[in-house]
Amino acid sequence: MGEVAWTRPRTKGIALAINYIDLMSRITSSLPPLPIAEMGQPSLTPLDKPLSECRVMIVSSAGVHLATDAGFKHDNDLTFRRIPQLVPAGQLRVSHPSPVRRAGEADINVVHPYERLEELADEGFIGEVSPYHLAISGGIKKLTELVTELAPAMAADAKLAEPDLLLVVPLCPACHQSVGLVARVLERAGLSTVSLTCARDITARIQPPRSAFLNYPVGNSTGQAGDAAGQRDILRAALSIAEDNLEPGTIVDLPFEWPDSNWEAETTALYEREASVVLEQRSLNEYEDGENYAVHECRDVCSLA
Repeated sequence: MGEVAWTRPRTKGIALAINYIDLMSRITSSLPPLPIAEMGQPSLTPLDKPLSECRVMIVSSAGVHLATDAGFKHDNDLTFRRIPQLVPAGQLRVSHPSPVRRAGEADINVVHPYERLEELADEGFIGEVSPYHLAISGGIKKLTELVTELAPAMAADAKLAEPDLLLVVPLCPACHQSVGLVARVLERAGLSTVSLTCARDITARIQPPRSAFLNYPVGNSTGQAGDAAGQRDILRAALSIAEDNLEPGTIVDLPFEWPDSNWEAETTALYEREASVVLEQRSLNEYEDGENYAVHECRDVCSLA
């Protein structure tokens, strides 16, 4: 299919988004407030060609893996996996334990939009799709190892596929911290990124190099499950910010609205119902020998990424 004309929709006024730091802290109030790093200005690698000529790779954090493989561990799994582009959707699984994983279980493209990217390549909006993508499970609180070991290894592996642009797709609130930090390391290694974020408060603190904010429920990273056309619209808008002359750390608000105006209350209620899951994950990932090391990690990582 030939290249099609596309005009970015105009940004509307964005209503105040959910403050996920406050929400996570409130539903796990027996623990200290959710530790999130507060980063300085990131490095920025400019895109050196138009999107229509770019090879695009995904970096996702929903614990996506092949159905024939075991899932990621739930406690600080500091590994990544290659996910081939040429694999049927029915052969991919989500192994992240977050309560907001279910949209991705229903439609893998919500958290790992590899089929949507193929469609954007077919229409000429992007040049081509990388032969493989990188996946992690993003509930990582060992941030020092993340930015000094895991993220550099991911950058080296990504470069083997020669991508021009990496689309970074976080799942849950904790993922917005971990893959935001990964994006910073990728850009410092000379790779251009766009982070597609749904947790604006966390993104503002982590400052990925360039971010597109979608005011949708977390877990619906690229749109609604089953809405291929809507997902393509969101991806076009998000990817297009890579061509803009942005200051490092800029967050661009995307002009899309979730169809249910009550979604913020419903998302809050979901987390309140499953607070025990979040508490278990925080206890598992933030503590070692009875000490909350995650607080120190948030402080120490500021000088590393």
